[in-house]
Amino acid sequence: MGLKEMKIEKIDINLLKLAKYNPRKDLKPEDIEYKKIKRSIEEFGYVDPLIVNKDMTVIGGNQRLKVLEDLGY
Repeated sequence: MGLKEMKIEKIDINLLKLAKYNPRKDLKPEDIEYKKIKRSIEEFGYVDPLIVNKDMTVIGGNQRLKVLEDLGY
């Protein structure tokens, strides 16, 4: 089985859906993990792409998406 290329696209954040089956808790601005993600994005920019499936459900990066939305991306 060969490897497939990953397609990277910039898309409107409003088209993305959070995965209902995401096992991680919904982060709040007062959570330490939220603050770490926010500080990283503010310091280095957004460098780690979200992974989505064909219907635009985020399957990797739900917590980053929450912080990005709050930052106004």
